[in-house]
Amino acid sequence: MWLAAPSVRSQSVGGYAPEAEDRYNKKTKGVTSIDDYVHKLASSDADERLQAVRNLGDSKDGKAVDYLVQAVGDSDVRVKAKAIDELAQMRATEATPVLIQYLFLRDTDPQMKGLILAALGKIGDERAARPIGEFLQRDLDAQTRGTAIFALGEIGSLDAEAPLSTVAAMETDATLRRLANEALVKVQTRHANESAEAKQPAETFLRKDNDKAGPE
Repeated sequence: MWLAAPSVRSQSVGGYAPEAEDRYNKKTKGVTSIDDYVHKLASSDADERLQAVRNLGDSKDGKAVDYLVQAVGDSDVRVKAKAIDELAQMRATEATPVLIQYLFLRDTDPQMKGLILAALGKIGDERAARPIGEFLQRDLDAQTRGTAIFALGEIGSLDAEAPLSTVAAMETDATLRRLANEALVKVQTRHANESAEAKQPAETFLRKDNDKAGPE
């Protein structure tokens, strides 16, 4: 007689029962819940904190965002960089104000500022456009300046139009001028598409009403 297949409820991703999956996670990762990850963030061992940040990002739990934002202020560069990357992957708009704050801090090194700018571009929160535009007015190295320009293009806010136009017109570096023009096109194209989409329903509605009215 054939044995009945285990019920769907007793299985998990990969075919493991939840209990077996928990045992596997605890054996291989040393943690089984977001609370365990958070606990490890307070560890004095930077490697443990780094693993905790990875686990928080992998958890896809909305509660993880607050803890990843806290990890951006970690003393270890690797932990800090990984936290920024995980927030970018999660497109966590909640992180925007804090990332902007670190962007403007004097003790944030240029490489970390580049990571923050790239993350803000990926997150795509339009609130970041104006601060990044102001940041572009600073005396920046070419790489950081280029990343800021690219981020503005990715965000696509109209607040980016003025600073990008200024860079495109005044920048002496040909590569940065090209990047600014490309970013400007992205912003203008996005705005044009949004305007067209906003008008389309009204135009369609009016057209249908006119069709119903028929000839007089």
